[in-house]
Amino acid sequence: MTITDLEKAFEQPLPGIKGHQLLMPSYRNALNFAAVEAKNPRRAGVLVHLFDGIDGLEVLLMKRPEYEGTHSGQISFPGGKFEPGDRTLKETAFREAFEEVGLRKEKLRSIGALSWLYIPPSNFYVEPFVTYSSKYPELVLQKEEVAYTLSVPLAKICDRSLLRDAEVVTKYGPMRVPAFHWQGEIIWGATAMILGELSALFS
Repeated sequence: MTITDLEKAFEQPLPGIKGHQLLMPSYRNALNFAAVEAKNPRRAGVLVHLFDGIDGLEVLLMKRPEYEGTHSGQISFPGGKFEPGDRTLKETAFREAFEEVGLRKEKLRSIGALSWLYIPPSNFYVEPFVTYSSKYPELVLQKEEVAYTLSVPLAKICDRSLLRDAEVVTKYGPMRVPAFHWQGEIIWGATAMILGELSALFS
């Protein structure tokens, strides 16, 4: 897949919840915006960054370190919570991506935004923003927030060859969830749902 394919994909309507459902854990509900707003969620922005790799477009991901918290040790996108100085969640995503992994806004091409989603265990409303660079970006990791980074070919995500269930420990106890499996890592939850919508753009 190429940047041209990606830009063409964003010319069509977003799949939204239809793109999320295949990767949605069983404890999640497809809530509407009003229902989510009623929960007074924290707000966050994440950056779904793609770059040209050996196998075409690849998606940049990061591994959270182990800590006392809901998303300890999980695979995620660079990003984080809205702060008072941020004007928009897109600005939040760029700021957090720079702080966590060193992605520089001026070196990235903005492609578009994916659909918002709600994360029940941490009560977060999240907006994902897609960016592109022609080569693997120079990264500087914030060790307190990032254990390491990895990347997955977009074609592998889209052909569903990495997709199967996994046993994970959640806030609600051990569960079997749909997930992408890549080089020993399990990508599930909100990260997998966002990737699910991204892949649905190509189907």
